[in-house]
Amino acid sequence: MPKTSRGRERKQAIIEAAAALVYARGVRATSMDDVGRAAGVGKGQLYHYFSTREDLLGAVLEHQLDQVMGEYERFRTDTWKGLRRWFDALLEGQRSRGFGGCPVGSLAAELSAESDELRACVAKAFDRWESSLAASLARMRTRGALSRSARPRELAQITLAAIQGGFLLSSAAADIRPMQRALAAAYARLRDVRRAKADG
Repeated sequence: MPKTSRGRERKQAIIEAAAALVYARGVRATSMDDVGRAAGVGKGQLYHYFSTREDLLGAVLEHQLDQVMGEYERFRTDTWKGLRRWFDALLEGQRSRGFGGCPVGSLAAELSAESDELRACVAKAFDRWESSLAASLARMRTRGALSRSARPRELAQITLAAIQGGFLLSSAAADIRPMQRALAAAYARLRDVRRAKADG
C-alpha cells in the first residue's frame, strides 16, 4: 500500500483503468502498456505499483468484487423484499452495461486460465460473495422465513450459479430475458424452502 495519498490515488487510477479495459476487451487483449496509456502513467510507475501483470489482474479482480459487493450490500438480502430488489438491480445493471455481463464473472474464466494463483483469487472472490449471501439466508432461517431444514450455504451457491448463468446467457444473446428467467428460478427455489407462515 502506498504511503502517501497521492500514491494511493495513482495506484487506484491504474486499477480502475485496467478494470475498464479488461471489462471492455478481455484479459488477454489488455497489455500492461495499454493500461499505462489509459492511466496516463509511464512503464516505470506502472511496475512500481504492480511488479507483474498477475499482480495487477489480481487487484482488478478485487476492485470489481468490491464494486459488486458494494451494490449487493445496499439491499437487505435477509428479507424476501430485499432479495427481490437485489435481483431487480442485477437486471438493471445488466441492461445499463449493455449486456456486458457480471463484472466479476466476466473475469473468472480468463483469470482462472492465466495461473493457479489467479484461479485461487477467483475462488476466494466467489467465496466472499457466497459467504455473505449464506449469512443473510441463515438469518432468514433463524427468523423462520426459511425452513429449519434449509441449507444456507447450498442455497447461496445455487443462487449465485443462477445469477452467473443468467448473466452469461443474457450477454450472449444481448437479451435480458434469459437472466430474468434465471433469477425467477433462483427466487422460486428459495421460496420453495420457506416456512408456511414465512414473513413476506
